[in-house]
Amino acid sequence: MKALFFTLCLSLCAIFGYSTTIYDIRYKFQDETEYTAFMVRYDNGTGFMRVRYYNAKKEYRVVNMDFVEEASKQEINGRLYDALKFVGKNPSFILGNSDETESYNPDYIWFCKLDGQKDFKPWGVTSPDTKGNVIQGTITSVKLLNTAELTENYVNSFFGSTEPFYVNLFNRKPVPNTATASTTTSTSSSNTTKSSGSIKLIMVANTLDHVIGSASLQDVERVKGMFSEIANVLKLNFVVTEVSGYNFGKESLLKAVNGVSSNVNDIIVFCYTGHGFHFETDLKNPYPQMDLRMSAKQDVNSNTVNVTEINALLKSQPAHLKLILTDCCNAFMNDTKQFGKSKPSTARSNIQLSQTNCENLFKRQTGTIIASAASVGEIARCNEQYGGYFIFNFMQSLEKSISVFGSGPSWQNILAETKENVLEMSRRTECEAKICTQTAIGSVNTK
Repeated sequence: MKALFFTLCLSLCAIFGYSTTIYDIRYKFQDETEYTAFMVRYDNGTGFMRVRYYNAKKEYRVVNMDFVEEASKQEINGRLYDALKFVGKNPSFILGNSDETESYNPDYIWFCKLDGQKDFKPWGVTSPDTKGNVIQGTITSVKLLNTAELTENYVNSFFGSTEPFYVNLFNRKPVPNTATASTTTSTSSSNTTKSSGSIKLIMVANTLDHVIGSASLQDVERVKGMFSEIANVLKLNFVVTEVSGYNFGKESLLKAVNGVSSNVNDIIVFCYTGHGFHFETDLKNPYPQMDLRMSAKQDVNSNTVNVTEINALLKSQPAHLKLILTDCCNAFMNDTKQFGKSKPSTARSNIQLSQTNCENLFKRQTGTIIASAASVGEIARCNEQYGGYFIFNFMQSLEKSISVFGSGPSWQNILAETKENVLEMSRRTECEAKICTQTAIGSVNTK
């Protein structure tokens, strides 16, 4: 068996990403002991692994490791290829080693992107010993996992029956169906029986802009897809009012916001993606102006709405939960949203949401959440792969919280993780501006 070192702490990142990869990776080191890693990677470069194996005494063990993703290079047959190194951190025993006599050396899983491959794929495994020497292992099999492959016996070989992932996946409590059929004026609503409540999405997007239009389209599809899925899990109607294309503008936005109606069972989501700015005379207000011009020839003062105005307009709505999200610059005039770099991609797994977690976050909380892409003076960023950095990371953090991996979801944690990941992505982007960082802002007023 490979070299070991002592560790005590348990650290499970029970989270899920909007773009999630789950692998069963099996490998061996010099002594031919087989290790099986249940590896979860999110598109923001975070994740965790659980590794099961038999020790030298043929006793069953399961170890949990967080990991850090590092960009690297790997020489294969005399050529250098782009690689990702997933560095195992904080290994701790989940099963076995009750007397704390054993320890575990972290594993490093290597992914490479070879010729003709769209995504990075598992390629190799290494592990450092206590002296710093690197032990080379051999991957014997790789399998991409979806919900269908996550049988109860398989999951129980990595997770205890009381852990959030196991409970959410196999012991979800059904919600009594008191629904009645309903009609909507939305662009998206299924024919299945729904409850009396709805998720009402007002989606405003500058999709025709010659610079950021393609990224705004990504945001629209991401947001609509996310909340449609949540509505389906919660058995709510999904009502969409979209202000985009040639309909984009201040008049259409105000008509959509003023035209929404709700009851206490509803959830209202307002989401804007496009250009934005900050008036230098409005420094006490942390939130940006939404730039609702279709052309630079239009007057800026008469074609803008501030985020705080949207909050004021929706304040009288009886909906029990309101989300106001804006992905735009918060810099002073003449600074525009910029394109940034993408992160490496891996294959995607199809994993379900947790009904319990969705209910805890959306049905059992009341109040208002406001969040925006950047602080005063900062530029927001986007690209064609992810759309806006803010919307991408907010949706990813949201889905992590309400997945079958999640436990105790909170809007505070979602905003905190979004802020951290947006900042990290912006720091990898080259820019000539004085302020290159992008620091998301927000407030949570819920109970």
